[in-house]
Amino acid sequence: GGCASLQKKAATLSPQQVYDLAMKKMARRRYYAARSLLQQALPRIPPEDRTLLPKVQLAIADSFFKTRGLLNYGEALNAYRNFLVYFPDNARADHAQFMVGMSLFQQVLSPDRDQSLTLKAIDEFRKVETTYPDSPYVEQARKKIQECYDLLAEHDRIIGKFYQRRKGWRAAIDRYKTILKDYPRYSETNDVLIDLGSCLLATGQRTEAEQILGRLMHDEPHGDLARRAKRMLSDYDREHAKAWAESVSR
Repeated sequence: GGCASLQKKAATLSPQQVYDLAMKKMARRRYYAARSLLQQALPRIPPEDRTLLPKVQLAIADSFFKTRGLLNYGEALNAYRNFLVYFPDNARADHAQFMVGMSLFQQVLSPDRDQSLTLKAIDEFRKVETTYPDSPYVEQARKKIQECYDLLAEHDRIIGKFYQRRKGWRAAIDRYKTILKDYPRYSETNDVLIDLGSCLLATGQRTEAEQILGRLMHDEPHGDLARRAKRMLSDYDREHAKAWAESVSR
């Protein structure tokens, strides 16, 4: 009933007045009501209008995104992309491009699942800087790209752990090295170094293991992981010295 009353009222207002009313609804987080008003006003705006029309279409996209939920993020993605198709030179095109990335990012699956949407989100966030280098959204896009990289790194780490638990040392080593190479700013890099060092020691690659674990001992010499790294190397040396002594005594 409330929506019907609102629609009836909106029919007596100009498209600009409807837009202003919808923005008040948006400010109060009444996104569905705002979107209903905007969608009602849309057909009444001339296609050649390059002022109000893009504002209404962008507000509709924003209303979908702010409502949240996978279906709404999908609707927002389509709406932002349509905005960029019809209004690529609009003053708020940088916002629309950033929100394309955000709409994809909000649909990204957990690190143990397929990460194809994460890669797509990275591509869209990169377009913010390449297409709108002076935009205030550039820094935000860079931060979101790093979050995407962390997801990809975590995905590889989960796979590496899978192989490590099953003593698939070579496959685990390859995954961990990929993380260090492709995602140098990964927030859990130190844990990757420990796991990689453990796998290298398991395959007898003591020299390389010391180089990897040495990064921990250099960066955080008094940290728990550094102490663990020293203990791993000491245990390895002690076990191999014992094995050598036993072989000599035979």
